[in-house]
Amino acid sequence: MSYAASPSEQKIDVPESLRAAYTTVLDNAQLAINLALVPFAILAGLEIVAWLVGGGGWFGMILALLVRAGGFAVFGTAFIVRWHRFILLGETTSQSLLPPGWVPFFLTAVKIGVAAFVGILILMVVTMIPPILLTGTIAIVGYIALGLGATRLSLAFPAAAIERPIALQEAWDRIAGNFWRLFACLLVCYLPFAIVHFIVTAIGGALPDILWIVFQIVGLAVSFAGVAVVASLLSDIYRGLYPTDAQVERRAS
Repeated sequence: MSYAASPSEQKIDVPESLRAAYTTVLDNAQLAINLALVPFAILAGLEIVAWLVGGGGWFGMILALLVRAGGFAVFGTAFIVRWHRFILLGETTSQSLLPPGWVPFFLTAVKIGVAAFVGILILMVVTMIPPILLTGTIAIVGYIALGLGATRLSLAFPAAAIERPIALQEAWDRIAGNFWRLFACLLVCYLPFAIVHFIVTAIGGALPDILWIVFQIVGLAVSFAGVAVVASLLSDIYRGLYPTDAQVERRAS
């Protein structure tokens, strides 16, 4: 990845960043599976249990999806932190289910999530104010702005994962001049997996209940693969903007 001298002039090399994101996962596919195996198995198991407890059908499906949403916040992020730490610190094993760095990573996600939630509530109130056509348009623009704002803060995640958390304001400022490059990279990294996930879940939704849960687990595997590529991208960009001690030493020697 190529960067200029000062933070304000640094430019993300989009093609190189995309290449690095995908090849990192492909070249270390077995390690990715090893690091994801336990979090994935626990989350998949919880989802299956929820579906069974719900008795299948629509109630079971809804319960399973709720468990996935809550479970991914814990077990999915555990894998993401493990993957960040592999890329940035060279860690290839994890001594516990929730690795070092998980707490600051989770708190970072909570901060951004709460800010987005408050923004969504405000926009929902706005849409209730007449004229609806005008306020509805403002709300749509606001939702887009919230999504873009969250994207701009994304470098806070790899920093938190390696226990070097940065303030959200710093994450916002650090990406100045590079936002649309970052956005393009994130879009290209996750969109293919989002499309595959949509197709898999759509097929599962048209099948009998027992096959629905099978396709849900396949979709979960696709999600894990997608977040691995995104985490690789963010780690690579973060490493270029915040060189590790080892990188600084190599440059100085």
